[in-house]
Amino acid sequence: MAAASEASQQANRSGMDPKRLVVIFFLIAGLIFALFLEHVCGLIWARAGWSDPVIIDGVDWKVSTLVGFLLAAGLVVGVYMYPRTHALSLEVASELMKVTWPSWAETKASTVAVIVASVVAAVLLFCIDTLAYNLMVEWIPAIWGKL
Repeated sequence: MAAASEASQQANRSGMDPKRLVVIFFLIAGLIFALFLEHVCGLIWARAGWSDPVIIDGVDWKVSTLVGFLLAAGLVVGVYMYPRTHALSLEVASELMKVTWPSWAETKASTVAVIVASVVAAVLLFCIDTLAYNLMVEWIPAIWGKL
């Protein structure tokens, strides 16, 4: 079995810095959050009855879109700069870099094992349930009636 440092080096074959992964995560999360806030701001603008003129014609960006993206950018930068969140995200990224992920063959074998075990468990439970039903509904009342 390989030592922990060897496993870490094998898992991090790309040599990527955990800080880069954290930045990529925050960018993707910020984009998703910006798209969400764009719709929320659009709904607020429509509910309040404010005019929502188009700012950029080609991409059809409105004032609510710009406000949503600016809010998301501000929140993501604020969360990224917050020391506790920043330290925790770096720690999570560095721990994820140490994980040795299974190969495709191991994943397929594990999936087949889970499916087979699930089918066996389902058949056993079906048999037990059928036996219990017959015992309580048919056999015991038949015996009880003969007594």
